Amino acid sequence: MKYRFPWWLRPFLLRGVAGITLGRRVYIEGGDVEGTLRHELVHVRQIQRLGAFRFYWSYLREYVANRRHGMKSAEAYRRISLEEEAFAAEGESGVGSWESES
Repeated sequence: MKYRFPWWLRPFLLRGVAGITLGRRVYIEGGDVEGTLRHELVHVRQIQRLGAFRFYWSYLREYVANRRHGMKSAEAYRRISLEEEAFAAEGESGVGSWESES
């Protein structure tokens, strides 16, 4: 786990992102570190279970499908099945965990 996002990743992150998992590497910045770490470790296990390609493909496919169904960005993100599993482990519903509404 790394505390703080690397400089090269920052331009791609939306406002309010507290953590991100890239393969087995987890980056966390600010907020509830324990809850965010629990959330991101679920993604590490998902990647181990599905493989990196299948994980990221499923993630992107669900997000795009949710957006096509008219969901705003934040709702589309929360409704990704992989995120729902991670939010359950984090101990919250996902409400208020991601600020962007674009």
